[in-house]
Amino acid sequence: MATRETFFARENDDAELENLNSVFWQSIVSHIDDDYGTGTNIGTIVDIGCHRGGFLYRAAMHWQCDHVFGIEPLVVPRQMAVSRLEAAGIPATVLHPEFWNVIPKHSADIITCQEVLYLIEDLDELFGHIARVLRPRRRAYFTLGCHTENPLWPDWRSRLINMGQRVFDHAPLYIMQRAEAAGMRTAVRPLRRDGWIIHSPSTTTFPVPSIHTLCEHQYRHKLLFRFDAPK
Repeated sequence: MATRETFFARENDDAELENLNSVFWQSIVSHIDDDYGTGTNIGTIVDIGCHRGGFLYRAAMHWQCDHVFGIEPLVVPRQMAVSRLEAAGIPATVLHPEFWNVIPKHSADIITCQEVLYLIEDLDELFGHIARVLRPRRRAYFTLGCHTENPLWPDWRSRLINMGQRVFDHAPLYIMQRAEAAGMRTAVRPLRRDGWIIHSPSTTTFPVPSIHTLCEHQYRHKLLFRFDAPK
């Protein structure tokens, strides 16, 4: 994945990703607000797989962050994220995954990761980075629908491979076990509470066989993991 310039073969698909993810971004922000409560200082965020910086921009504006870090292996999205955040006056550092060590120990108030875990082979290494970077008594929030308990995953997995992606089968419980092994307390819930499901049957890269399946994916199989920092 590190040698690719963009995630999708078509430029429009990369651009459309933010519109499709907007409802999920709002959900994760809402859950974090509920957990942290009003008045909590969220000065620093790390977003793993930040793509073009859309979520980092929204999060920084929402919480008035002092600094944001993005982790992004793809060249073009990483450059676009830097330009976007700099233009908005948001202090930001966007890094290739090889440079996690640039982020200081115990510096992050929140770590987010959205639909990325299926692209990462070594979860122990990832959770080791997270355990090092996360402040005590703070949390990481990961969303994931591309996992082995989702009935859509086998078909979507094949489509991703045909797109040239290298993907990995991770079970939700295995993900939690690897976080637990890194010293974190783990929790999980469905991501979405309510709202419209954005779906364009004629153009979607990842089709569904029925509305029932679409609703099950978005309201049942799209998970939000929460990992508390090691004590």
